[in-house]
Amino acid sequence: MYLLKFFAGISLVVALGFAAACYFSPKLFINTAYTLVKQEFGDIPEASGATLNALIDSSAPDTAKNFILVDVRTPQERQVSVIPGAVDGDSFEHHLADHQHKKIIVYCTIGYRSGHYARTLREKGLDAYNLREGILGWTHIDGPLLDSHGQSTRRVHVYSHLWNLAVKDHIAVY
Repeated sequence: MYLLKFFAGISLVVALGFAAACYFSPKLFINTAYTLVKQEFGDIPEASGATLNALIDSSAPDTAKNFILVDVRTPQERQVSVIPGAVDGDSFEHHLADHQHKKIIVYCTIGYRSGHYARTLREKGLDAYNLREGILGWTHIDGPLLDSHGQSTRRVHVYSHLWNLAVKDHIAVY
């Protein structure tokens, strides 16, 4: 009986410690949440925020990009902000033939919806990747965001109160 109480106590301390660490470090929570989400589609390749940032920086506006960024969030989420150059899922699907030979990077809030969509695209033979940790992870590397007027913004739709994990200098909307 003593051993059972000891392990229960240790488990409680570990759980509380993890909860406190996540409270003070949203990045830890995002990473953990994404790791759990990824289990559902673990075989789907991912692109890090740093990789995406490098692709965006290296793409000259007058040349055809060799990648496309697809935002699969709802219109209400996209109205708040998007990663520069992103297209919505409907526009992407409508012009799918134009992107057959491009790297396709898909994102949502944390990576769940985009992971499922990336899997669907890969099943169709397309070169699709899930953006690791979604737009929330993007805010943690200080990736740029644009509002619905194309202006720089620090607002980000975080899906719900539970997912309010953007960095402290961003304004969470849900």
